[in-house]
Amino acid sequence: MSSSPSHIPRESVDIARTLREVTLHIFRSSDDAGLSDQFAEGHKAVLRAAGIRNLTSFGKDWLGDPETIMFLLTCQDDEVLLSGMRLQRRSGAGSLPMERAVGAVSPELTSFLDARQDEGCGEFCALWSRREIAVAGIGILPMACVGLGLMPQLDIRHGFAFMGTNMRPIQRELGFTIMESIGDEGQFDYPALPIRSEIGHFQHPESIADAAEDVQEMARRAAEEPTHEHGVDGRFHRIRYRVENHMA
Repeated sequence: MSSSPSHIPRESVDIARTLREVTLHIFRSSDDAGLSDQFAEGHKAVLRAAGIRNLTSFGKDWLGDPETIMFLLTCQDDEVLLSGMRLQRRSGAGSLPMERAVGAVSPELTSFLDARQDEGCGEFCALWSRREIAVAGIGILPMACVGLGLMPQLDIRHGFAFMGTNMRPIQRELGFTIMESIGDEGQFDYPALPIRSEIGHFQHPESIADAAEDVQEMARRAAEEPTHEHGVDGRFHRIRYRVENHMA
């Protein structure tokens, strides 16, 4: 979907123009089941508006799981949910959304994960964002960078992201490597044609060197300063981006 203001409803553009500061809250799902449920409903609403009716990441089996970390971007004193992401730690075979999505047709994925289970595996999943975020020019990059920086704290060495092929430039900017040995040369007909998806792999700390310099900087800061603030150059003006890690 284009983020050009000419292709976005006027109301969304007006809201985006008012964004001056946002807050990224990081917490375990077990610490706030109610807010986790709001996250889940926000994820469904955004994707259904885009015509996507069913994904394995829509499930709520992770609710209340202390191994599932929530990333929730808010504004207006936390009254409005803008964007979100889950970092879900693998507990065993079939526990990650991407395994439930394509594990049956590509059992080599489960074998790959099983071999690295003891080192810690987790999936960056259920990423969603209201259109106002794209219009404001904030993007998903800061949220993802914070997640990468927290991987050691969460005992996750191997991070994975199952995304549409159109997201490949972002995966590479973040330092992920596409797993071309899985599926049809790395691609899957998911959730349904014409959409195709692929799995990116980030191995901490080796993959940090493959990420863009600003990604490396944001990831390092997230690891060193659980709660901090930085500026983001938005489309209309500079935006204060606060990170509040409630697990620290």
